[in-house]
Amino acid sequence: MQPRAAIAAFSEATLRVRPGEGRRCALLFLQLLLSSAVFILGRTVRDTLFLSRYPIRYLPWMFVLYGVTSAVTVVVYARYADRVARHRLIVGSSAVGMATYLATWGLVRAGQTWIYPAFYVWAEVVANLFIVQFWTLANDLFDARAAKRLFGTIGSARVLGVVLVGLGAGIVVKAIGTAQLLFVLVGLMAGITACALLVSREARAESAERSGTQPRRRGRPPDIGRDPYVQALALMILLVFVSLTIGDYQFKRIARDTFQEDDLARFFSLFYAGTGAVSFLFQVLLTPAILSRLGVGAGMTVMPALFGAASAALLAFPRLGVATIMKFADNGFQYTIHDTTLQALYVPFAPEVKARTRAFLDAVVKPLSYGVGGVALILLTPHLSIAGLSGVTVPLALLWLASIPLVRRRYLHGLEVTLSARGALAFDHEYLLDSTGRRALIRTLERGEPRQILVALQQLASERDEGVEQAITQLVGHHDAPVRTAALYQMAARGRGDPEAVRPALTDPLPDVRAAGAAAYATLARDEAVDALAPLLADAAPDVRVASLAGLLQHGGVEGGIVGGAELGRLLGSEAREDRVAAARALRHLGPSAYRPLRRLLGDPDPTVRRAALKAAPGVADPRLVPVLLELLGDPGSRRRAGAAVVTTGSGAVDPLATALANPRTSRPVRLLIPRLLRRIPQPASYDRLREQVDQPDSHVRLRVLAALSRLRQELGRRESRAFVQQNVVREVTEAYRNIAGWARARAVFGSPLLEEEFAFRQQRAARRMLRHLELRYDVDALRLVRERLADPARRANALEVLDTLLEPPLRPIVMPFLDDIPQEQRVARAVALTGPAPEPGAFLREQCRHPNPYVVLLALDALRRQDHSAAVEEGIRLREHPDPLVREGAALATGHSLPEGQMYSTLEKILLLKRASIFERVSGEDLAPLAGVADVATHAAGETIVREGDLGDAFFVIVQGSVGILRGDQQVAVLGPGEAFGEMAVLQGEPRSASAMALEDTEVLWVGSEEFYEILHEQVEIAEGVIRMLSGRLREATAELGRLKQAVASRGPQGPS
Repeated sequence: MQPRAAIAAFSEATLRVRPGEGRRCALLFLQLLLSSAVFILGRTVRDTLFLSRYPIRYLPWMFVLYGVTSAVTVVVYARYADRVARHRLIVGSSAVGMATYLATWGLVRAGQTWIYPAFYVWAEVVANLFIVQFWTLANDLFDARAAKRLFGTIGSARVLGVVLVGLGAGIVVKAIGTAQLLFVLVGLMAGITACALLVSREARAESAERSGTQPRRRGRPPDIGRDPYVQALALMILLVFVSLTIGDYQFKRIARDTFQEDDLARFFSLFYAGTGAVSFLFQVLLTPAILSRLGVGAGMTVMPALFGAASAALLAFPRLGVATIMKFADNGFQYTIHDTTLQALYVPFAPEVKARTRAFLDAVVKPLSYGVGGVALILLTPHLSIAGLSGVTVPLALLWLASIPLVRRRYLHGLEVTLSARGALAFDHEYLLDSTGRRALIRTLERGEPRQILVALQQLASERDEGVEQAITQLVGHHDAPVRTAALYQMAARGRGDPEAVRPALTDPLPDVRAAGAAAYATLARDEAVDALAPLLADAAPDVRVASLAGLLQHGGVEGGIVGGAELGRLLGSEAREDRVAAARALRHLGPSAYRPLRRLLGDPDPTVRRAALKAAPGVADPRLVPVLLELLGDPGSRRRAGAAVVTTGSGAVDPLATALANPRTSRPVRLLIPRLLRRIPQPASYDRLREQVDQPDSHVRLRVLAALSRLRQELGRRESRAFVQQNVVREVTEAYRNIAGWARARAVFGSPLLEEEFAFRQQRAARRMLRHLELRYDVDALRLVRERLADPARRANALEVLDTLLEPPLRPIVMPFLDDIPQEQRVARAVALTGPAPEPGAFLREQCRHPNPYVVLLALDALRRQDHSAAVEEGIRLREHPDPLVREGAALATGHSLPEGQMYSTLEKILLLKRASIFERVSGEDLAPLAGVADVATHAAGETIVREGDLGDAFFVIVQGSVGILRGDQQVAVLGPGEAFGEMAVLQGEPRSASAMALEDTEVLWVGSEEFYEILHEQVEIAEGVIRMLSGRLREATAELGRLKQAVASRGPQGPS
């Protein structure tokens, strides 16, 4: 291995620094090292200068002055923190620091004694500001995942700074004296400036791209003090530093009672040196692992757990050894895992408030906490022994531990908010209609315009108020036909009112009104309606005949049943398609009693009749229809309506659907649909039967099963065990890694754009399946946000951080390495390590020939054929009788057969041609396969008109080769070339074509008819998404062009008469 490669491998394995991150991490490490040196060396100088000239009794006043000065500094700093680029702010702060430190040296040399207390306070403010600015800059450069991975390594620089300054300060002081250390501090600040300028050239994290570079703020800045997350962090910081202040006092009192003078100095020196060394190793080796594997919650727990345990032990054993352990929890962990975790907790804050939030917490709350600890000591030490003070620190440590779950929850919520495009979640409140609103709507029914009346009728549909019903009755004579129709149907739905008020509608000149009148009159008059409705069975309008027939059969009693039954029998036995359609429409109103005649119509040879029967099936909803409806699911033309009908039968459909799903002979499109149907039957039986299918061999079907289980889990309140989820996630990870390793080896031999796309999609779908498995146990809403945002580069890191925080420790090392952003080469290496050597490329492709997805089998056969692999013919022979036409086509080509006569391109070739069109470029090849199956090729000679302006838009076209001119009238407005589509807008809008298209040279086009296109559009939501993206893009372009035109007009100004 080359030295550079060895260093990179060591960095990633030990320090978790990935390729491309080394320079950035090194610069940040150096900047923090210098900032830490300023912090420690500055304290050494200020303590020496102050304590050698002022009595120790003045020291508490320094704490007070520090708190006041820090608060004032924060107020000033916060005004500029988010308005000035981060590196410029650091350079400016360094310049102020260097100037004031040089001035301090001059004043010390001049013998100005007031400078000592002033410098004591100012040195602490400056040092803390450098630390705050550093972490703000670091947060801009890393996302949440990288922050948790790298901040432990980078943060070790602070501990290393303590060790180096502690070891070197004494030597330097002997050589140049304390006052001259101010020049050393100025040099360190110059180094900080250089690091900040170099770091500013590094790329920022996607989510922080604008932060600190071109800050913008409109209106008042957010009030960070009202943020619940800021409040939780402030509470925790207050508890931390009050506890540590009291603990520090206990440690120093016991140490002073144990040692005197030089022995005490040597003890402190040994303690700080040992603590620094141990904490440095802890920070480098353990902190990153703890945060990566156990999360921020565990990282926050380490320090209070050890501090609280040692403090409790101090109650019983007030010895130096115990106090030393307690102090080690402070010095050893405060600047390592505690500080690193605290910096990671700032990630969810928006860039426009992050710097001010950090300044508030680090430079206001933290100094305030020290002050509160000092006041507590002043009040408590006259009454409590050193050991007795642990009676205060132990409860404080317990409260500190108790605050961690609160901070963790709000940290997670903050990350979730960053994933939501709308920010904080919006809550919908149900609208309740009060008496005032009801009266207003009634007045609208009485005096409003027709459009207003129709809206009011919708709002009042569920109201059973007598005044509402009287107003609706008055509307049956309204001058506007749609109002009369809506009022009549409302009366039919309510089943209350005067039948005689409705009777005039039976002779209305408009068929819609007569049909609504028949429905209302039958409901209100019941068996008294027979004489009035019987003549309407011969009405010229089909809707009126159907409404009258349904009314007689539903509400007409025995006599209505006789009259209506005779008419229904005639319609069912008629050879006229229109009559059988009318019979189906009437049956939908009759419920389960219409089962036998509807079953007959569902098997009608005429597709129009079958469609009408399918529309009627939800009204009948008899479980005995399920077997017939399951058969109809296999027909793409009836699949959607048959599915809706199955769902209405409820629990009676669960077992037949589950049996069909488990049957490998059920067609794949039907098995893909069944989980969605079971999801719409929210009963425990649906969940249980779907749960049996979580190991479906077809991964796409499995994804649909898991999606349905997730939805049902929410509705039914179910939650799976960790063992169940973990078992299934391990299976998904193993399968995914095997695919990664297998394709990585096969790519060099069998690579193609569609196969590359397929295996990339497999990796994405594997991730989605893992998340769906996790939704069966963890917060579904949070995981939904994770699933939706993983593809968004700006939010991916926070999505992964939310997931990492949600998972229990046993699942984290299984899931996170697969989803984390690492180079594909490393992912392949991990796949080989976990699943063993990848199969030989030919063997891997033969495995794909047995894949349950026909499209994958087609790709595998095509790849073997293109390479003249010996397995191509063998697999082709085995698959030539496959039930799926895609596989049969691939098998025919693999065995040397040509395409059927008249077919110029294979399905895969047509998929590639379709993907050249912008409307389909982001749609996967698998989703385009049905469209390619119905696409035809046509050739047009130069000058031939392909479509004519004003003609019906019955097809759209994609140019394969040649060029096409678009003409409006006689004027050519555009020229299109290969890969461009035309005619799609007329198909989508269902309107005549707005322009003509003429071949400018010999041209070949791929065309799809509008009927086939819409049929596939209903089945393939991904194609619909492609169409939506295309329309959105054109709308944006049109809006931008309109804006440019307006700007051009405005720039010319008003044009006066010439």
